[in-house]
Amino acid sequence: MKKFSDSLPSYITVIFALCAAILFGNAFSLYDNLKTLRRTNASIEHAWDIKDNLKYITVLIMDAESSTRGYFLTGDKVYLGPVKTAKDRIESEFKALSALLASNPAQMKYLGQLQTLFAGKIRQLDQSIAAFDSGGLGKIVAQARQAKGIDSLDEIRLLVVVMEREENELLAARSKLFYDGYRKAVMVGMVINGIAVLVLILFYRLIKRNFYKRLSVEQKLQRTNDNLEANVLARTEQLSVLSRHLINVAEEEKAKLARELHDELGSNLTVIAMDIAVVADKLTQFNPELASRLRRAISTLKETVNLKRRLIENLRPSMLDNMGLSTALREHAQEFGKISGLRVHANICEEFDEINSAPAIALFRIAQEALTNAAKYAQATQVWVSLQAKGDGLSLQVVDDGIGIAPDALNKPKSHGLSGMRERILLLGGGLTVRQAMNGHGGTSVEAYLPLKSIPDHDCDLDGYRSVKSGVRAGHDRIGVELSSAASLSGQSTGA
Repeated sequence: MKKFSDSLPSYITVIFALCAAILFGNAFSLYDNLKTLRRTNASIEHAWDIKDNLKYITVLIMDAESSTRGYFLTGDKVYLGPVKTAKDRIESEFKALSALLASNPAQMKYLGQLQTLFAGKIRQLDQSIAAFDSGGLGKIVAQARQAKGIDSLDEIRLLVVVMEREENELLAARSKLFYDGYRKAVMVGMVINGIAVLVLILFYRLIKRNFYKRLSVEQKLQRTNDNLEANVLARTEQLSVLSRHLINVAEEEKAKLARELHDELGSNLTVIAMDIAVVADKLTQFNPELASRLRRAISTLKETVNLKRRLIENLRPSMLDNMGLSTALREHAQEFGKISGLRVHANICEEFDEINSAPAIALFRIAQEALTNAAKYAQATQVWVSLQAKGDGLSLQVVDDGIGIAPDALNKPKSHGLSGMRERILLLGGGLTVRQAMNGHGGTSVEAYLPLKSIPDHDCDLDGYRSVKSGVRAGHDRIGVELSSAASLSGQSTGA
């Protein structure tokens, strides 16, 4: 037999650790790529900020120059607004550019040159405005003719282009660095993904193998369960047949014993009584003491006859066969109340004389057992017995006002009385319910329902018992009369 280990297989732990390492590595790679992307985005935004500031400064100075030309042509000082704006904003813009270019010494050098050119251009514009104010447009023309070399605005444009190109080259270098890092990260990610795919394939194979193993085990278990269920059903059917046979045999044996008690013991007791009566009559004149003892023996015979009668009634109630189920239950309830001291209320209004012997004896035995349990265990003072037609069957209910029955007592293996009642009714297709009584008095309720249509149409005659059942009561009475006659004859003889 294969022995299974109690510990987890080592390869599962290795695979789990590998999966965890892959996940952590992938997470670290993603986080590192995210940081690189953020730095690259920050560099791009930084470069665009520098370009925007350079363009803005260029626009300021170009607008200032254009506005002075408008002022020269119209003489309206409204055109000098951009000049004033350039003077007001130029210092703050250069401070912002200085902060953006602080980490780049070459750009800081270009920025210093640009700032000098801007200052010179602003002074030139101020001089031109002053010359226009003092000498008009002619003085401005004369001043322009005297100017030599490249205009400062062209120098500013050229320097701005140089600075933008420098930023573009720096941005291109950073982009190339980011691309190289990103390509490396992609390669690492592909390797990680490849390992992950291999691990998934390995897990798939393990899961597939375990699935088919489990499926095979389940199929084997299912086949075993099917076999067990078939065996249980077969054994249950065998036990049911055996139980039915045992119950029938028990009833037959009881009937046979009752018949033998009636025939053999009854006749013997009759003969004994008659002989004792004759002997007592003869001894009365010669030995009165022996005659008195014989009369006491006749009295004991009467008690024996009564005991025989009770035994026969317990073995096979003659009233059940002679008078029917309803009358037998009423008489038994009345007799049981006298013997046990319980107040037994019989609610049996209908006569059920048409049912077969099997359901009649089953219901009678269930009522007997329920009444016996109420007297022995329930500590009851009253019992209600009811037999009524219900649907297509009969409903027998025995309710007491005792202490009730524990829930676990219904399933105890030693509850032979309840098991016997349940087995009797189940064999006939009925059902038995034992529960706490709901009559306001507490106690236990035993209810048996027997659908008459499901009962096989057979009547256990029990080896000719019915042929003598009608004479049982007559035999009892006959024996009693004979004993009484014998006693009376003996008494008359004594008196004579």
